[in-house]
Amino acid sequence: MSIDRHAYTDPSIFGKELTCLFGARMYVGSTFDLPAVNDYRSLLIGNRAITIRNTPDGVRAFNNVCLHRNALIDPLGSGNRVFRCNYHGWSYGHDGALKHAPLTDESTICERQLPSYPMSESNGLFFLGQRDSPDVSDVALAFDETNSVLAQPFCRGVLDHACNWKLLIENVLEGYHLSYVHKDTFVQAGFKSTSDYLYEAKGGVSWSTMTPKSGDDRSQAYRRITGAAGHYYSHAFVFPNFFLANSNGLIGFLGSLQPTGATSTRLEWSLFELPALAGLATPIREHFQKDAIEFANATLLEDKASVEACQLGLSSIGMACQFQPSEGRIAHFHSMYAERMDSLQA
Repeated sequence: MSIDRHAYTDPSIFGKELTCLFGARMYVGSTFDLPAVNDYRSLLIGNRAITIRNTPDGVRAFNNVCLHRNALIDPLGSGNRVFRCNYHGWSYGHDGALKHAPLTDESTICERQLPSYPMSESNGLFFLGQRDSPDVSDVALAFDETNSVLAQPFCRGVLDHACNWKLLIENVLEGYHLSYVHKDTFVQAGFKSTSDYLYEAKGGVSWSTMTPKSGDDRSQAYRRITGAAGHYYSHAFVFPNFFLANSNGLIGFLGSLQPTGATSTRLEWSLFELPALAGLATPIREHFQKDAIEFANATLLEDKASVEACQLGLSSIGMACQFQPSEGRIAHFHSMYAERMDSLQA
């Protein structure tokens, strides 16, 4: 069973997804995104404007609409600033309560508290819920299965896609396309559509490990650099919008999706050193960092072209997808999607 084709184009279905899926749990940032008090991340989730702020009481999420004239309090994006609306100077405390409203008649102010949203944290990652605190009990599994430890990013990027968010998810859940889409990147790195590919899934998490065939295996070369390295690519996906990857035990990749419309999606990504690389000499670290940045930028653009082509096809007359056995992680994703859409709408 696969997701109905209309779910990739229909704005009404997209609206239900925002409520049923992203309203239950949505990755919104890490400890490295909000390291200091008054750091914030402001985003739009459907018709909700939400700001996630580092406060003296921890990381909290609030409705980002000023109680005065409905201007956004924190501008879209991220930064560090006091919690104050730039329009007329109304400011808010770290608990979301109105703190100061200059040049006003206090007797006319009835609403004094910004609505808040529940948050949960796991492994340095923050997840937002719109109704209840998100269940993050399965998040550690992604780190365990990819042997990853979150660290300060050395590179960040944002890439907008003209496609439905589910296409970006499906694209990273299989290695079938590597020989055809990534001839200049993954194939050159030894990973092909015919590489050994093992995957598993449990609850809201799926993970895979890809290792090259004997003729492409460069494990010995990596182990000469450090015994903790190898030649493999491990990947984990946490439903509905977070994924994590480990390249050769040296470079970590963190990605997250922000659905911006039925046929538009923003990808935010970062690269970080894994412990095996962080312990090496600076010139070696800089070499691998440079290669990782070039590789990530190239592969993401290759994937962007593919998923946007899929969106054009799904927006045209066509038939249901014919998934193959190697695309089992997509089948798991579709099963999770159907289960959670059905249960949360009930």
